[in-house]
Amino acid sequence: MFFAMVGDTVDFGEWRNHIRANGFLTAIGASFCIQMGSGFGSFIASMIMKAAGFTASKAHQTAASMTGIKFSFVWIPVIIYAVSLILIIVYRKWENHEPIVKADLAKRNAEAEKAAE
Repeated sequence: MFFAMVGDTVDFGEWRNHIRANGFLTAIGASFCIQMGSGFGSFIASMIMKAAGFTASKAHQTAASMTGIKFSFVWIPVIIYAVSLILIIVYRKWENHEPIVKADLAKRNAEAEKAAE
């Protein structure tokens, strides 16, 4: 779904600014944002477990560190998925606008081809 959303972003950018930056937007979305998300995800989990008293060298963890582990690997993903679901619901507004954008772009491209002849 992420890559379909990037395509919609490319179309919207061309419709709004008359610039089709598909390579740039795909590179930013696919490379930079995914890498930053991976880094932040690992950072958040490690900070929660650190605050709970997790120590990697211990064979047996305390009850508090086990709670931190469970929270990091169960509840943080649930919270992130819930936020993502809210964002997807809000995204529907823009998704419903996509046929208008595509129709305008097709009309604009047809006019440009006609003018070039």
